[in-house]
Amino acid sequence: MIRKIVSIIITCGLLAVGASGCAKTNSTDGNNLNSAEGKVTTIKFGIHVADPEAQEKVTYDIVQAFNQKYDGQYKVEFEAADTESHTKNMKLQASDGTLPQIFWMDSSEAPEYAKAGYLTDLSTFLSEYSNVDKALDESAKAAFKSDILYGLPYQCNVEGFFYNKEIFEELGINAPANGTTFEQLLEIIAACNDAGYTPIAQGCMNSSYAIWGYLALMDRYGYSDYIYDILDGKEKFNNANMKACFEKLETLGKSNAFANNMATQEYFDAKELFMTGKAAILNTGAWDCAELDEKMGDKVGFWWGPTVSDSTYNQQAAMKVPSAPLCVSAKIEEDEKVKDAVYKFLEFYYSEEAATVSYEGSAFPSTNYTGIEAGETQYALAEVMKSIDEGWVSPASQPDQILSSAVQSQLYDSIFGVLLGNYTPDEALDKIDQQMEY
Repeated sequence: MIRKIVSIIITCGLLAVGASGCAKTNSTDGNNLNSAEGKVTTIKFGIHVADPEAQEKVTYDIVQAFNQKYDGQYKVEFEAADTESHTKNMKLQASDGTLPQIFWMDSSEAPEYAKAGYLTDLSTFLSEYSNVDKALDESAKAAFKSDILYGLPYQCNVEGFFYNKEIFEELGINAPANGTTFEQLLEIIAACNDAGYTPIAQGCMNSSYAIWGYLALMDRYGYSDYIYDILDGKEKFNNANMKACFEKLETLGKSNAFANNMATQEYFDAKELFMTGKAAILNTGAWDCAELDEKMGDKVGFWWGPTVSDSTYNQQAAMKVPSAPLCVSAKIEEDEKVKDAVYKFLEFYYSEEAATVSYEGSAFPSTNYTGIEAGETQYALAEVMKSIDEGWVSPASQPDQILSSAVQSQLYDSIFGVLLGNYTPDEALDKIDQQMEY
């Protein structure tokens, strides 16, 4: 059922975008390259931000390092647009055969691009570049495999809660640590409210995707163990385990865990609240490490979130998972020079050299190289790495990325609806089940 839903969505989307003539970014044709005009083979990288240097600095730096290393032979150029425009552009370019050679793709849509024949099978690349194959964990490869290996992880998402150590020292209470229970979190929330601090900084308005810290909580209620039964119609979202999970979210809302204006706060507003010392805890991911280091220095700690006593599932659940995939246009098979250039870039992108660039930029690469350590002033990154080293277990895929885009959106709406008190847990879960039926 879910595959049919996504297929209909992407087909309609391609037709709609084609009809509307969605504006494309200013760039040369992504598949008609200039390799015949000179020795340099240029390939396009479709990225989901308008300004890669400012918004995806690590990826930008990796591309610049590649271009410098292969100067005069290969060159990667960004085809950049904000996420919404990028998604529309990819649909349009898929329909008219002008996809960039490499492009970021939302996890819920990539399988349908593969099914439609737009993507190349990257298992061939891995068979030719065994060094990359070894550098990627099996889970990183399995996350984007259907009939073909349609993508490789763009980065590694590490998601949870950062906290302000100074606030906890001031309040004279223990800061959260891996193993802190939900009941202990409620005590922290009460102490923060009494002292005038926002307990948890949380964006909501235009940030409905910002549920990161709650994903591991879902797994502590067994989500990853039975989600495929839900997708196959054998189980419902509104089951005893998910209801207990959503009741915990409801309790957070009723305990005044969030700012009174959370409904009108964006993610960036919430982050600012935390970085200016007005909130004790921030729901986010490791992508914010560099900014937290710059604004807060060694004040920051990291935590996987609360454990619960009303679940029989593993409580040592973390969230270190492959992010959305990098996909490769099937049209590279038509030009050996282009294919060679794409393969060389992918080899570099998943190299130890690129992994070092990632860590220097406080981002987690998807590769498994060891011996790379945080720098002396990368305090937030070091805190995250310390939590990872504790060995808590992450799922093979990020819980929301298993879902179609429509069900994803309803999951986000349902979680925030419960946090805000707009839905009861039953109402929120029923809405997801109703979306599953469309």
